[in-house]
Order: sequence, then structure tokens, then C-alpha cells
Amino acid sequence: DDGKSQLQPLMVDGPGNGGGGGSQSEIPMGDEDRAAREGKHTADFWAQATKFAFCFCGLQASYLTWGYMQELIMTTEFNPTESAPDGRFPSAAFCVFSNRFLAIIVAIIAVRLKHGAVLANNTA
Repeated sequence: DDGKSQLQPLMVDGPGNGGGGGSQSEIPMGDEDRAAREGKHTADFWAQATKFAFCFCGLQASYLTWGYMQELIMTTEFNPTESAPDGRFPSAAFCVFSNRFLAIIVAIIAVRLKHGAVLANNTA
């Protein structure tokens, strides 16, 4: 074992790399279908990257909306009551709890729509 087997996909034979060759070329992997597989892997990568970017942007939009709405609720002056004599929303914790509770309900609905059941697919 020459120690190259694990690094072969990353190694390049050429000047300065100990290969002695005049031009830079990949070390052969012994598989002619490599280019086809790499094309498929590249397509899979971009599909996953696009999905990840979409989810990331959706989460950021959700967090920004939540922050804006919470700030709006907490700074708006309502009619004064016994529990809130200054007319402000009395509990930031309740505001956050309400948001998390709604998020759980939305998540349960999303899982049911995608998988048909919330707990049916749990296997250990």
C-alpha cells in the first residue's frame, strides 16, 4: 500500500507534485464512468444547494417577520387595563411562547401533509 488510495480523488500528477510529468493530469481511478458519476453528483449537489438556500431564505424571512411582529406588539400602546396600566403588552414570555406553540402546530401539519402521520415513521 503506497498510501495514495484515500487521497487519489484529490491528487493531481504534474510538475511540482512529484509526478515528473510535463502536464497536469488526474491520477486514474480505474473507472471509465467517473465523468458520468461526477456529472450526476454535481447535479445532485446543485439540487441540494438550491433546496438548502430556499430553506435558509425561508427561515430568515420567518425570523425577521417574527422579530418585527414581536417588536410591534411589545411597543404598541393599547388601552390601559388593570393588568397593564401603562397600555403595553404585559408579557414578552407569553409572546414568545405563543410563537413557539404556533410553530409546533405548523410543523405537525407539515409533517402530516408530507408523511401522512406524525409518529408512524419512527423506527430505531
